[in-house]
Amino acid sequence: MSLELVNALASLLTVIIVAATAIAALVQLRHLRAGNQINAMLSIGEKMSSQAFTDAGLLVRQKVEAAQDDPRFRDYIIAFARGQAVSDVGVGFEQLVNSINLVGNSFEELAILVKGGIVDKGLFLDRYALVIVGHWKRSVKLLALAREASGQVAIWENFEYLAMLSEDWLKHNPSLYPSGVRRMSVRNPWPLTASAAS
Repeated sequence: MSLELVNALASLLTVIIVAATAIAALVQLRHLRAGNQINAMLSIGEKMSSQAFTDAGLLVRQKVEAAQDDPRFRDYIIAFARGQAVSDVGVGFEQLVNSINLVGNSFEELAILVKGGIVDKGLFLDRYALVIVGHWKRSVKLLALAREASGQVAIWENFEYLAMLSEDWLKHNPSLYPSGVRRMSVRNPWPLTASAAS
């Protein structure tokens, strides 16, 4: 075997080893990214399942619609947005605003993670799009009032971005069930009456 052939084979073997190492590194990076996504989604799930978040979400769902029709509550929102003190405020108003802020600020933080690519957008929206749209719709009137009162259009704009992504996601994914996969039989054994169905 000639020296040139040995050198050529050695160079070829080096290229193969370097290529195999690069492929192994890419596979490891992919696994690391998947592990990071799993950890991120689990952390988000813990936050969304926390007692503080679920209590705040429940209070917002139950009280915000009626509260926003109360001119005293709207005055409270205006004063809050402007950083002014409000006299004769009930504990209920304060508790509701704290709950609204906890929910909105949580989605604001999560939106930053999605926008920055820290959390996979598809995974996140698959799990939380419906929840986000519901909270956005309940909060948007008061948000508009707070933005106008404070002159700050940037209030919860990341939450707004996340709500827009969520609406688009739901529009293009009306069912999250994988297409072409058999469905289980799910029947309600207690049929709803006409009044309960509406």
